[in-house]
Amino acid sequence: MSQEQNVHFKELNLKEVKSKLALLAKPKKNKIIIWKKGGGNKVELLAIDYVRSKNELQVKEEVADELIGEEVLFSFELNGLHFFGKCKPVSFGKTRFYLDCNYQVFKSERRLNFRLLTYPHQKVYASVYVGDDKIKASNLFSLKTGVNETGLFTSFLDIVNDEASEEKLKMVEGHLQFRVIDISVTGMAILLGEIESKLFLENNINLGKVIIDFNGDHLEIEDVKLLYKMDFLASRKATKMYKAGLQFLNIDTNLDEKLQSIINSTLRDLESEFEDFIR
Repeated sequence: MSQEQNVHFKELNLKEVKSKLALLAKPKKNKIIIWKKGGGNKVELLAIDYVRSKNELQVKEEVADELIGEEVLFSFELNGLHFFGKCKPVSFGKTRFYLDCNYQVFKSERRLNFRLLTYPHQKVYASVYVGDDKIKASNLFSLKTGVNETGLFTSFLDIVNDEASEEKLKMVEGHLQFRVIDISVTGMAILLGEIESKLFLENNINLGKVIIDFNGDHLEIEDVKLLYKMDFLASRKATKMYKAGLQFLNIDTNLDEKLQSIINSTLRDLESEFEDFIR
């Protein structure tokens, strides 16, 4: 993922910086993370007070000597938003420790068109209604066990690193479950095996409601359209695979925010994104 495509860091003005830092210290339970750019060791500190006149944040924990007086990076979270910046740890008599925050501070924003790659590391599935009649006609599944009789779908699951268990394959009322390749707040791409791809022969058709299982969180998208189907990859077992693009239609604000929140929670740490951005 590149910062240019996926993340925007918006610089705060001094008034905004002071407001955020004051909020950070007010409950005396919010944490701030500091680290040296390029270093793997991140230090978690508890903010306990804010000195507005000096724009300094007092922290509870002792800061290591090698960081005192050095320019370091920091991050903290407020109300689900992530903030980043530079600061300089200072100490008074080895008993009081502060972070001099008279440097740039940024708020991170994910771009709306960001697509999270979910395959193969995330367990994200889409349950799509195709109808019992299509399932029967395609000879895809045994309605008793949920497993196809030809064994090809079992091979397909092996390829995508899924367990061909009855519990995973068991669907209700004509639904089939597909692995999600990537997802955004506007749509997703799903993985199809050669047999089940025959259930999606036309583009620009409405699939109705689709249920998403996102690492155990369940979302219901009421209106979904199939945009395209294309070759995805060929396997060593000669089971051809396809990628199908789905678009979310008329998604409401609450669902949009929930989906965005779930996507953000699975991303690589924003500290790495900030290091790529800051000079």
